[in-house]
Amino acid sequence: MNISSIKEIREKYQYSPSDTWYARMVCRKFSVYFTWFFLRTPIIPNQITFLMILSGIIGGIFLGIKGHITGLIGVLFLQLFLILDCVDGEVARCKKKFSSKGKFLDLVANDIVFISIFSGLTSRVFSNNYEIFDFSLFHNPFVIISGISAIIFFLLSKLSSYHAKEVDERISGNFLKSGRINIKIKSTILRMVYNLSSPPPIIVIVTVGAVFNLFSYILFFYGIFFLMYYLASLGVKLKSNGVE
Repeated sequence: MNISSIKEIREKYQYSPSDTWYARMVCRKFSVYFTWFFLRTPIIPNQITFLMILSGIIGGIFLGIKGHITGLIGVLFLQLFLILDCVDGEVARCKKKFSSKGKFLDLVANDIVFISIFSGLTSRVFSNNYEIFDFSLFHNPFVIISGISAIIFFLLSKLSSYHAKEVDERISGNFLKSGRINIKIKSTILRMVYNLSSPPPIIVIVTVGAVFNLFSYILFFYGIFFLMYYLASLGVKLKSNGVE
């Protein structure tokens, strides 16, 4: 399929109802150029998704390597991950190539990359490679506990969400949504909590951490955050089941 211009891609193929604010405001500004390039190659959307996952894993690896520059390189790869996350969908819409395999890959990509991110952060903070502030809290077993907590409760939160909704249905305006479960997020705080747990905000926060040497605080924050998020999701689900 021959797409004639960048403008045509923007006007016809960039829109996605599942876009986050970061995808709309930042990632789509760059993804269109990648899409224009890939449309002129035999590469298919699923292969772009694999490149996206690889980029995220490389980003996590660099996060775990000593040095300020490696931290910045790590978050650059994570930003590339977000851009390619837009590109695979754009290419799929342009070429009209959709598959259940592609949906599954896109679904698990965030899980794989987030594990890579938190593993890298745990390695970096625990080895005391790159810290401005020297609080003992971040240089003892609490580091490992925070990292493991972030990974485990992130995955448990995702499993809880998958159980409460169809695989191809995103949470949008609802905390948990699936048939009989339909609890709208009326609280501004709950909306903020959900936004902090989605892919762009986590990577944006990690990017800020790379610039200002705040990785230890980010790791500790998410170690607690995902525990609370998981407990909150369970509470909402139990409440909704009780209402029915």
